[in-house]
Amino acid sequence: MFKNFISILFIFSYSTKAQLFPNLGGQRTGISTLTFLKEDVSPRSIAMGGATTTLKGDAYAAHWNPAGLTEIPNHSFAASVRVFPAAITHAFFAANFKLRETDVLAFSINNFNLANQEVRTEFQPQGTGQKFIANNMAFTATYAKALTYKFSMGLSLRYINERMDMYTAHAVAADLGFIYKTDFKDLRFGIFLQNFGPNSKATGAYVPPSFANKTFAPDAYSLPNVFKLGVAIVPFKKNNHSITTAVELHSPSDNAANIRLGVEYSYMEMFFARTGYMINFNTYIIPTFGAGVKANTKAGTFYITYSFATSRTFMGTNHGIGLEYIINKPKQETPLKDI
Repeated sequence: MFKNFISILFIFSYSTKAQLFPNLGGQRTGISTLTFLKEDVSPRSIAMGGATTTLKGDAYAAHWNPAGLTEIPNHSFAASVRVFPAAITHAFFAANFKLRETDVLAFSINNFNLANQEVRTEFQPQGTGQKFIANNMAFTATYAKALTYKFSMGLSLRYINERMDMYTAHAVAADLGFIYKTDFKDLRFGIFLQNFGPNSKATGAYVPPSFANKTFAPDAYSLPNVFKLGVAIVPFKKNNHSITTAVELHSPSDNAANIRLGVEYSYMEMFFARTGYMINFNTYIIPTFGAGVKANTKAGTFYITYSFATSRTFMGTNHGIGLEYIINKPKQETPLKDI
């Protein structure tokens, strides 16, 4: 099944890319700062090509659509790490607290660490023997609420800090997400507005050894805003087997629009296999893959997830692994009005 799916993705993407995606927006590449905010932190989402805006919420939902947090039954926690070449790591931690059946308050930390980098100049391109620190971090507070049985929304406010050698930058951003559910094969629609906020400008002073010997003054750049519109459905569910499919349109402010396709197979809701593909996203031209396992204990439920993705850029092949934990406790149901 997966071989056929991958073949169809390749044929479809190459035959329709020219018609659907002329280079609209491609000329904006590189105009934003703090682009680590667009990188996925959920191994499940990475494995499905990023097509997760409309999926049933998990402990990572604060990152890919905060509206999904309302579907988590109890308090939950998530931690993940994504490893890139050159000792680059992307780590994420989230704590989600169920205030009542309809309301969730969540806090998360998103850290992109480039480790210690070599100081290089035009006179010493192989390195001066010195190193500098490059690190990006974001702290996010999220509130999600189920307004009805079918409709939920979530809002996130984020503080971002960037450190690059002697330069630092501070920024704030907001996310807003919506999910609408139907009773037909779990058909769902979602909208997510990500990283909306004022421009960010680094501060600091450094006079590098050069012919001109002038101080470099950074300019202000916009945040990497992304508008996401998606739909998901469970076309097959029988006995212990089910398949979830998702399609999304991503429209970033600093690049061309692209489409994400994702498929998740579940057996007994205990074992999961996932794959995804991105159309008009030249960084990842090879399908993404992943797997997951669920374990129930007296104290709670554990999920362990893994993702694999290969990039054509210096990011290369990267692996992600994540752990989710949902606490077991008696639930007090609050009836929701249908619409």
